[in-house]
Amino acid sequence: MPGDVVFVPPLGATASVDGEVKRPAIYEIRPGTTVAELIRLAGGMTPDAENSRGQLTRIDERGDRRVLSAIDPATSAQPLRNGDFLRVTRLIPTLDAGVRIQGHVFTPGEVAWRPGMKLTDVLQSVDDVRPDADLHYVLIRREMPPDRHIVVVSADLAAALVNPASTANVSLMARDEITVFDMQSGRDRIIQPLLNDLRLQADFSQPSSVVRVDGRVKVPGEYPLEPGMRINDLIRAGGSLTDSAYGGLAELARYQIVDGQSRQTQVIDIDLAAVLRNDPAANLKLQPFDLLSVKEISLWGEQEQVTLAGQVRFPGTYAIKHGETLKSVLARAGGLTEYAFPEGSVFTRTELQQREQQQLDFLGQRMQTDIATMALQASAASQLNGQGGNPTASLAIGQTLLSQLKSATAVGRLVIDLPRVISEPMGSEDDVILRNGDNLIVPRYQQEVTVIGEVQSVTSHLYRADLTRADYIALSGGMTIHADASKIYAVRANGSVVANTGGFFRINSESNKIHPGDTIVVPLDTEKLPPLPMWQAITQILYNIAVSVAAVHSLSL
Repeated sequence: MPGDVVFVPPLGATASVDGEVKRPAIYEIRPGTTVAELIRLAGGMTPDAENSRGQLTRIDERGDRRVLSAIDPATSAQPLRNGDFLRVTRLIPTLDAGVRIQGHVFTPGEVAWRPGMKLTDVLQSVDDVRPDADLHYVLIRREMPPDRHIVVVSADLAAALVNPASTANVSLMARDEITVFDMQSGRDRIIQPLLNDLRLQADFSQPSSVVRVDGRVKVPGEYPLEPGMRINDLIRAGGSLTDSAYGGLAELARYQIVDGQSRQTQVIDIDLAAVLRNDPAANLKLQPFDLLSVKEISLWGEQEQVTLAGQVRFPGTYAIKHGETLKSVLARAGGLTEYAFPEGSVFTRTELQQREQQQLDFLGQRMQTDIATMALQASAASQLNGQGGNPTASLAIGQTLLSQLKSATAVGRLVIDLPRVISEPMGSEDDVILRNGDNLIVPRYQQEVTVIGEVQSVTSHLYRADLTRADYIALSGGMTIHADASKIYAVRANGSVVANTGGFFRINSESNKIHPGDTIVVPLDTEKLPPLPMWQAITQILYNIAVSVAAVHSLSL
């Protein structure tokens, strides 16, 4: 126009371009070169370039660096000046006209959005989701204009596929993120970041949109509070009720702020059966921080079972009802065979085995500490007196006992009198109330008597009615020099222990009477060695474990 000053770039003028172009560099320009021509010199823009947003920085006549208004670098006919710098910006990484699908689907990714699009336009059949997908809880993260605050809605995909015209077929908006969950793994990996976003946008006037379901649902935990969300929606979010859920009353804990000063809890009884019928009176609308607790059916649990093995007419595993006794199950199993030896039966219980193993582990720790203390005391005495006796033998025995104790495995044997169980009425004090995992082994008739411990030869002998305890020890070569003759005891075939009372080898004492299947134990004399706490108790424990293990593993079934 008349009067305008036209700037003509000097010869050798340059302009630089950076950002989302294929060849960012400094280029020499001729007079009249435009922004669009500079872009072509740089090889054009990359696919990630924002076509309508370029920044041109220029040094004016006064030497000030100024940023001009945003321009369209692809079409701008604005002439360049020497020293101009053009930056082509990158597209903002948002999906403006698309919907993203992720999770337990075969083809995750983005699909084009169009007005009126619904959920079944994206997930058209169950063939689009992987096996074990949760078809009843599909989560949709949505950004609402104008401030892009987050809301969450969910959909029942199964209901939407059955009836696409129903409200279950949720209408989609641009930028929606659809997540399909599976029923096997947890949902925290996806839900927790979403819950964090909801908490960050909460404030004093708008509490966090988070609710929780606990108890007998398949996937308990925290979930986003959806607009208009009700109790049955929360149950659906939790994967629905488990088979152990009590379908009567559930509890809804609701937190309320009173006068802006204190938080009070209100517990509301919920009729689950009415909720599942979609009764509006029971299917309450949820509020932030609501907690639904679904109870378990009384006495619910895995089916309890016991095992009968050996000389029973129909051995095997039997399901039991609550409070059923051993005699009742034996009757169901047809009783014992004619070859059974009920006096030598072995009854084991899982709870006892776990408790005994804990005690063994504790004793092992204590004994290890005692051996270390004994070794230090012996060493100190030796340095102080120039002699300290010979603790080597004692420590060696202690280490041997410790090794045996650490390798010992508890059996969990419960001593029962099976002949009395059979002869007494059902439910008598001798009858055993069964628990899940109990195991009864009834052996064939046993004719042997076993001698273990501090004897010359640990072996078993054929039972003879005229032989006493001393006779069986003599048949095993007699006692070693480390034996404690005053503490010999017998372990009956049923696991009970009969200690020596009165004098050693009293002919008429009960401890001296031996029966078929018995085990005679000759213990170590710990009093002949420097005293170490618990040695005597530990040796007896080890002997009794050995007897129980032998009884379990050597029964002729």
